[in-house]
Amino acid sequence: MKPAFNPLSRRQFLLGAGGTALALPLLPSLLPREARAATEAAASAERFFVHTTTWHGVFQSQFFGPLLDQAPAATQSYGGITIRQAQLAAAAKASGDLTVISDILRAKSSKLTARMVSRMNVINGLDFAVSGGHNRGGTLGGDATSPTIDQVLAGASSFYPTAVLQPAIVRNLVSLSKSGTATVQTTPTAESNVKLFDRLFKNAAGGGGGSTPAPADKTVLVDRVKEHADLVMADASCSADCKARLGNYLDLLNEVEGKLAQTPVSSTFQRPTSDTSSLESAAGFYGQPASQAQVESLWNDIVVAAFSAGISRVYVNGATSYTFGPEPEHAWHNDYAHALDDPAKRAGFNAAVQLQFETCMLDMAAKMDQVKTADGKTLFDKALIASGFELGSGGNPGHHHNRCIPIIALGDAGGYFKTGQSLDYRDLNSFNWSSDPHWYSGLLYTQWMGMVLRAMGVSTSDVNTTAWGYPNVRGANGDHTDAIWSVAGQDLPWMKA
Repeated sequence: MKPAFNPLSRRQFLLGAGGTALALPLLPSLLPREARAATEAAASAERFFVHTTTWHGVFQSQFFGPLLDQAPAATQSYGGITIRQAQLAAAAKASGDLTVISDILRAKSSKLTARMVSRMNVINGLDFAVSGGHNRGGTLGGDATSPTIDQVLAGASSFYPTAVLQPAIVRNLVSLSKSGTATVQTTPTAESNVKLFDRLFKNAAGGGGGSTPAPADKTVLVDRVKEHADLVMADASCSADCKARLGNYLDLLNEVEGKLAQTPVSSTFQRPTSDTSSLESAAGFYGQPASQAQVESLWNDIVVAAFSAGISRVYVNGATSYTFGPEPEHAWHNDYAHALDDPAKRAGFNAAVQLQFETCMLDMAAKMDQVKTADGKTLFDKALIASGFELGSGGNPGHHHNRCIPIIALGDAGGYFKTGQSLDYRDLNSFNWSSDPHWYSGLLYTQWMGMVLRAMGVSTSDVNTTAWGYPNVRGANGDHTDAIWSVAGQDLPWMKA
């Protein structure tokens, strides 16, 4: 018996008790013959986008470390300034069980592997076009009139040729949606990983939503469709590869549901599931970075399951209620945005942002790399997993500026990006503040945003990024010359494969 097939969405489903329809990863051997070629081609072209926002600013030395003084492998004059490129692996050093690039860019070698370093770009010298200040959307290209790129992707027919249940999974205040001629904060998709799971999986019929199951319904999702799954596995036309993919997917959902049903970490919290809400409500949570990292991992589990099933291909996040350190948000801001000259506070910041890098970004990359798609690639092979800071990097005063937004990019988006590089787009002869260390201006962040949209396959008919990137708006010169603006619609140097 074959899975149910929706010819409009080109998705397959297992059907089960209570009208349950579980969306599946693509199983080509079980597709209707007349739909197979087009469905496989569409699935092969799919791209995935994940973005993490890190709040506040940072010293260049903390984030980039020895990359600042690394001998360039290549230089060129571009946009009227001299820019530099080097190989990231040359700066990555082993230190015990760690791979270390800088104070922040470090992780256990089992996570920051040589392969992961080769799939990583670290970018310096991209500026917001205007002074950012505190914002909720700048790292995704949003401003007062332009939505963030997650919402651009969600609405682009070139990215989503057919409708999906959740075009963009938005977590916390990182996204801006269009409202008339202005933008408004995008409403987060769900308050916790359990609510996200319920929204995306519990009653997902035919790719659409449905009411949340009653609390009394304890039947796990995979059990509801087990009979149909067994029949699909027994179908003579089900290839070994499709059997393995279906089995791995059901195992993934079983693992996710098992985590949702565990006992809460705090016995005083009455909810009978240990979702992220229960973790955040536990006594002392905001002083426990390890628990905060666990929250990220639990969210990543649900997102990867949604990506696997074709329910969504976009996830944007940025923890706002905790900091990956022992301090709450306001103390974090006062300590790290205004007092980084204090070595103890600087060390605390390093540890917190390093934890976000390792347990949010690298965890997501590793989990996506474990899920194989129908064309033999993994989700990570087709993905860009990126991060950006709310504010710029440099010396004092206070990091409340728009210059040199630190960026990590993991993955090549299906071969669009050349990876394994340290890219330094700073103009070392430009404006600099009279502080030690100095900070500079460089190329435009809009150029990066435009390149990301093109890497995701967004066409110019959906969004034109070929003049000034995204937003495709020519700003005032400020620290950026006509020559810098003139290249903003191009792919960034050395990054296009």
